[in-house]
Amino acid sequence: MTALRLVFSYVPWLVWELTASVLRLAADVCTPGSTQRPRIVKLPLEDLTDLEVTLLTSSITITPGTLVLAVSPRDGSEQRAAFVQSLFGEDEDAVQADLVGMRTKVLATTRGGGRR
Repeated sequence: MTALRLVFSYVPWLVWELTASVLRLAADVCTPGSTQRPRIVKLPLEDLTDLEVTLLTSSITITPGTLVLAVSPRDGSEQRAAFVQSLFGEDEDAVQADLVGMRTKVLATTRGGGRR
């Protein structure tokens, strides 16, 4: 069932996200006055499995304008997190919301609607 959700739900959604990111980056590069405001944000990974972390961080990294710089290891009570650079990070809350949305989509794909 997860493979079907991956093929019919996640991949088309990711292609849409990639297309939107390419267009935004191309528009920024081709117009005078860059709107890029790079920012690094911390994305909590909570209880994601290694597979979910891999899918999420790979999806973030292949999306133009974002890059996963590091994933912190599991360390006792410290929550695992990814550190993500966004080229368009003027609004930190918006960047965080986009990343949480991507995490939610990964969970919906791997767990079925984000259920645990």
